[in-house]
Amino acid sequence: MGKITDIRPQQRAKSRVNIYVDGEYAAALEALTAKAGGLEIGTEISRERLAELEAESERESALRRAFSYVSRRMRTEHELHEYLKGKGYGDNIIDQVIENLKSYGYIDDDEFIRSYVENKSGVRGKRRLRHDLGMLGAEESTVNAVLDELGDQREAAAKAAEKYLRSHSYDYKKLCAHLSAKGFEWDDIRAAVRGIGKEEEDEGSI
Repeated sequence: MGKITDIRPQQRAKSRVNIYVDGEYAAALEALTAKAGGLEIGTEISRERLAELEAESERESALRRAFSYVSRRMRTEHELHEYLKGKGYGDNIIDQVIENLKSYGYIDDDEFIRSYVENKSGVRGKRRLRHDLGMLGAEESTVNAVLDELGDQREAAAKAAEKYLRSHSYDYKKLCAHLSAKGFEWDDIRAAVRGIGKEEEDEGSI
């Protein structure tokens, strides 16, 4: 057992405090964790209890960061895991935080995928959507299922073609390459080009 001789707020992280036991630095905790744990100057504390509070503080810190991160926009489980890992948290803490956020409904990969496809399918083709979601760590089987439900993207490809032609002169190869870079599939690209009255162009030139 030792006696807490000082509790000092950290200068750089205002939400944390340094705990001193018997005149020596012993631990850094979230201020709320220290208060909830009943820590005050003069309190006697064992090393085991201090270790428990450090683990609890680490979870609270990771949870606070996680809430801030997911509040900016929806995130995949993979994104959140990599973010917290980059902040130095261990896998055990990260797993606990992710499970907490999933139980609160803040992390839902299925909902994320559906929302992403709904918001982006008007300007991006299936190939691009599949690639982008893969980079975000979305589950491939769920991505494929959602994209299958999307059906063809002829209307979206046609709008992308019309937008492109507002600032570019018509060139069959360049237009098709542009739509392909947007991730649209060939059937949708060809339908879009034909839809703007260019079906007589040499499709065999690609």
